[in-house]
Amino acid sequence: MPIYEFRCEVCGEIFEKLMKMGEEFPPCPRCGEKRVMKLPSLFGFQDASGWRSERERAVLKRARDYLVDGKVGEARRFLSMAKEYVKTDAVKKLHDTLSEKKPLKGGYISRTEVVIKKRG
Repeated sequence: MPIYEFRCEVCGEIFEKLMKMGEEFPPCPRCGEKRVMKLPSLFGFQDASGWRSERERAVLKRARDYLVDGKVGEARRFLSMAKEYVKTDAVKKLHDTLSEKKPLKGGYISRTEVVIKKRG
């Protein structure tokens, strides 16, 4: 059984009640008034902007993984599909940036920055 929050319209008392689905609203415990209003629960809401930012992070992470692996073409294809579903500025900007870049002649080059050798 879920817990619901109510507010009395007469005295303003806020209270919780464990109730079955379809059960009538309880009277106010302070004044006994039947005019109570059900309050929206924090757990009942899902913020659309939170969903969008979570999806955006997932899309950007996957595109980054493609780029780290040197799969620029895969990243382009993935972002072209993803930008239709996750319409954010960051996804669109990355897609546009990758679309403008052209591969180097002979492919992409990967260089090692530092090589550490053990003397022994």
